[in-house]
Amino acid sequence: MKELYMPQPQKKNTRIKKGWIYLTVLLLLLFFIKGFWSISSKSVKTVNLELKVISTEFPVEVIFIRDEKIIKSPGKGHIFFEDLIEGERVRVNQQVATLITQTFEGNLKQTPITISNAGVLSFYTDGFEELFRGKEIGELNLMEIKKKDFGQYREYKNEGELVEEGTPVFKIINPFSDVNFILYFPQEYVIKHGFEFLELKEMPLLLKSDRNEYRISIINMGLSGKDVFCFGRVLDHKEDFYNIRKERFTLVLDRQEGYLVSKQAIVYVENEPGVFIQTHASYDWVSVDILKNLSDKALVMLEDPSYPVVINPQVL
Repeated sequence: MKELYMPQPQKKNTRIKKGWIYLTVLLLLLFFIKGFWSISSKSVKTVNLELKVISTEFPVEVIFIRDEKIIKSPGKGHIFFEDLIEGERVRVNQQVATLITQTFEGNLKQTPITISNAGVLSFYTDGFEELFRGKEIGELNLMEIKKKDFGQYREYKNEGELVEEGTPVFKIINPFSDVNFILYFPQEYVIKHGFEFLELKEMPLLLKSDRNEYRISIINMGLSGKDVFCFGRVLDHKEDFYNIRKERFTLVLDRQEGYLVSKQAIVYVENEPGVFIQTHASYDWVSVDILKNLSDKALVMLEDPSYPVVINPQVL
């Protein structure tokens, strides 16, 4: 009698099925992360930072004052100059000019005109060289000074020109003396730009022209009429002012250098200001120093400004 053979049921390969499930879940997860990142990346807005200079600026009139000595004609006669040029350095007892006069006997008398102080020679005089000598700002009639026309220089005397006794013929400027100044501007600028005018004595200040900027320091201040008057000195490039009496400049104050960002980009963490920056595939918060607050922006400084800054951090 033959034995009956019963076929055994084959086991299903569950490992393969589980592998497919894991792979499917992984793919779905990656797809979800990619989609989420894609959506997030599109909603996040960033901006590359640029270094900016923020300052308050307004026009001022400036009167410059140096240690100047006027040389006057010792008598009436015709003036003749040595072979010297404007701005040349001259030494003590050097002869700069000769005054030729005619005596009653009809003879010609030559009187050498020498200098007792070394310095820079200038043939331009305006009559105000010694106006401020030894005076404090409180001793000056500021409104009268404002009215004076310092810009009209008298041309230097021509060779052989007849001059009267006591006529200024040239001046000697001490190149080592401070370049002092009186500058003035309307009081309304103080209100308009939102600062106390006494703060000018503590601020780093610049006088700016079309070509240069000069550091200045204000020593004393006063009010006259509707104007603020400031007395101070130029701190650098003093040689540029050796023969300038009055000029119009731009006064630059409260100058700061940093990076402008929208105030919406600033996020406070434990009362410390900061911004989110984009680093590769993530967004990281970094602290910043707020240098100046403007209407809708802030001037900030941060450690590494090379990363883009998130300007709408509320989407993160």
